[in-house]
Amino acid sequence: MKSEAKRKNKKSDPMDIIIKLLIVACAVVGVVLLGMLAVEFFSGGEDEIDGQAENTTVSTSGQDITEYIPGESVTTELNIIETENTEEETTVPPTSVPETTEATIEENPSVPQTNELLFIEAEDRITVEIDPDSEYWSLVVVNISRQMPSDYVPKLANVADTGYQMDVRVAPYYTQMYNAALKDGIRLTPVSGYRSYERQKNNYANRIEICMDEYNLTREEARKKAATIVLPAGTSEHNLGLAMDICSLKTSFCNTKEYAWLVEHAHEYGFINRYAEDKQHITGIVYEPWHWRFVGVEYAEDIKNSGLSLEEWLDSKGIAY
Repeated sequence: MKSEAKRKNKKSDPMDIIIKLLIVACAVVGVVLLGMLAVEFFSGGEDEIDGQAENTTVSTSGQDITEYIPGESVTTELNIIETENTEEETTVPPTSVPETTEATIEENPSVPQTNELLFIEAEDRITVEIDPDSEYWSLVVVNISRQMPSDYVPKLANVADTGYQMDVRVAPYYTQMYNAALKDGIRLTPVSGYRSYERQKNNYANRIEICMDEYNLTREEARKKAATIVLPAGTSEHNLGLAMDICSLKTSFCNTKEYAWLVEHAHEYGFINRYAEDKQHITGIVYEPWHWRFVGVEYAEDIKNSGLSLEEWLDSKGIAY
């Protein structure tokens, strides 16, 4: 009986109860603290991952493509059209450095480079009389079968505050087009405008040598192939001062925002893309998306909408050239 009384007294000891309650409370607090630490740890890791993902998105949101023209001291940054979200960049401002020669043009393997394009010997070409006062002065055609007099030199003027020149009647239109494009965030950097007869002669001679080396051609074969890339002196629109190579000398220019702007707006200032990819058999020149020819505001839109080469359009209108 005494031992049973002792056990009852021991169970009802208040100190034992307090100690047990303290132990339980400490255990509960410990569990809560561990839970809070775990939540903080895992939430902090998620924030860090999100931050890295956001930074990655920003750093890869656009792509800058820079084209290099061998031997040219002007580097032009071009914006390749890939997605609607590509960030807009501007090109390097034009400078008054010597213009690049056509001999430095880097060919695109996808463009047909054959000897099947039209080739006419100099003695068999028609010599075109240049009449500055003619109603159709802006539509004059020179090509591999039509050459201008070797002593013809147009009156020239600089374009867009640069050292590049065009016919004095054309230069203001290029400058207006250049300034209009700038307002849209596009810089139509001039690369090659007017070229003298002698300069064109040297360019063609250089291209012949390049074709001989690159394609292992005879000089006769190289003469014909070179003429599809660099026209002989007197047959180039650059000799007339009516054409400008813009931004690039590579066929990849057709994938740029600059080219897209020109396709949409150039006719408003009298310019057309002269050497189309599907007209090589008529023009005798490989595809040149960078080569823009002045024909006059009154004709440019009609020529563009017709889908014809300049030669075909003139024939369709019955205009002698």
